[in-house]
Amino acid sequence: MTDDNNKKHQHYGHRQRKKEFFLKHGIDDLPEHEKLEFFLFFAIPTGDTNELAHRLIDRFGSFVEVMAAEYEDLLQVKGVKEHTACMICLFRMTARYYIMERKGNVIGLKNSNALNNYCAAMFLGAYNEQVRCIFLDNELKLINSEKICEGDFGKVELPLRALYHKIFNAKSNRVVISHNHPGMCIPSNRDIQATKQLFQDLKRVDVELVDHVIVGTDGVWSMREHEHFQDFWQN
Repeated sequence: MTDDNNKKHQHYGHRQRKKEFFLKHGIDDLPEHEKLEFFLFFAIPTGDTNELAHRLIDRFGSFVEVMAAEYEDLLQVKGVKEHTACMICLFRMTARYYIMERKGNVIGLKNSNALNNYCAAMFLGAYNEQVRCIFLDNELKLINSEKICEGDFGKVELPLRALYHKIFNAKSNRVVISHNHPGMCIPSNRDIQATKQLFQDLKRVDVELVDHVIVGTDGVWSMREHEHFQDFWQN
């Protein structure tokens, strides 16, 4: 057997053992770089992916951060081609869609954890700040959700006419606003003032602002659940 053939045989045997381990045990007990190495099997059909897995984790810090990396940043890592970078981005987007769809049919005021988890899923892998709107029916079940604009919620001027149009098209009269922070999820004074203004603006067109949920790197913050804003939601 030639050296090249021997290497191919070794890699095939290694991949097969990893697949068998995965099917029996999952990936929870694997070290970070081995989780990524296994994932890369499906982006790179042949060869050793261990070294590339180490390079990616060295560059971004962890398996999760690799999966959250931007397409252009991934391409800067030696050994990452367009197909591999595209598949990593596809994984993140697929995970986001899966979580949102799974959580969506139970979203409502009576299940605040589902709402918070749904909002967290909306911003998976998002590096830029966004404002998104969740449209609910009369029973507080999900209709759909859409991005309204990009930027800091407390600073950006919300496109109210476009928002009203989306609410009308969704046949919704109850909505949740959610936006992401690049740091902690505690609202700024501008966030609070903008929420109060939006509450009043929506009330004028017979639409209820059910909650304002902020997603940060440290977790999720619900304005409606916070004790300091209980009187506000009763107005």
